[in-house]
Amino acid sequence: MKVSVITPFYNGNAYIHDYEEMMAANERSLASGDVLEVVLVNDSPEVAVGLSGIYASRANWRVITNEKNVGIHASRIHGLSEASGDYIIFLDQDDRLAEDAVACMLEEARSLARESQQRLCYQVIVANAGLEQSDGTMVPWYRTGFHQKQIGNIRTYVSVGTQIMSPGQCMLAKEIIPREWLTHVVTVNGADDYYLWLLLLDKGIDFHYLDEILYEHHYTEQNLSADTGQTDRSTEQFIGYLEESGFPARLLRTLERQTAYKHDFRRSDRVQKLLLSLKNMDLFLANAYFKLRSRTAYGFNRA
Repeated sequence: MKVSVITPFYNGNAYIHDYEEMMAANERSLASGDVLEVVLVNDSPEVAVGLSGIYASRANWRVITNEKNVGIHASRIHGLSEASGDYIIFLDQDDRLAEDAVACMLEEARSLARESQQRLCYQVIVANAGLEQSDGTMVPWYRTGFHQKQIGNIRTYVSVGTQIMSPGQCMLAKEIIPREWLTHVVTVNGADDYYLWLLLLDKGIDFHYLDEILYEHHYTEQNLSADTGQTDRSTEQFIGYLEESGFPARLLRTLERQTAYKHDFRRSDRVQKLLLSLKNMDLFLANAYFKLRSRTAYGFNRA
């Protein structure tokens, strides 16, 4: 089997050495006959991606360059159009995968395909992830059986939020990627993967949990408010696309209210938070219950 790892790069040469080593380690861990294709999408065309000579000359390592800066979603689509793998992993330039992450996900997919007597696995394989804390310690993203079960629950996605920290912890068959995701581009970076998961769940695609930490998210001092604000704007954009695609109206209204509620909640004082929660009691209870059962430390579905 062949896996294509698609990575948008934007002024990313500071990450290129670690990225090369990570991908090379994953290549070495593959079973005989399996192939890893690396597709780097340069979204800063004025700066060449500085692949080392040994990798620049490999047929299965390719750099494609956008004519202009188009953002993460459009870059992923461009990479997908050039990818030839049976399976896809969408990776960010600063993501970190275990050295056998691709091999582990591919073996899981192979096992699931055998069980269903199909050529490919038509589920989304979601591995656990490690979340680095400010003190350098690492905690798992999925800490309870309850949280693990939410990865395929569309109602949790609309009332609480996405249950997948990064698309880098996921592998999916290229042919199940919805047409709507390829034709309706989210131009505000931050939530095109959330959009993808909602489309797939609405189409009845199963999400399969792989209980291994194969992806690590590293702590940064980024401004959380600014980050979530951009994610909110990105989500608001794809909500319009979901409406056009016939996404269930009741779920769509819940998603709209959840996005607005959390956006306002994060910017309110205590009294305003109380009033907002009383107005959105169903969402408050759903998020409080989720927080309790998933053992997240703060912020509803944030770690």
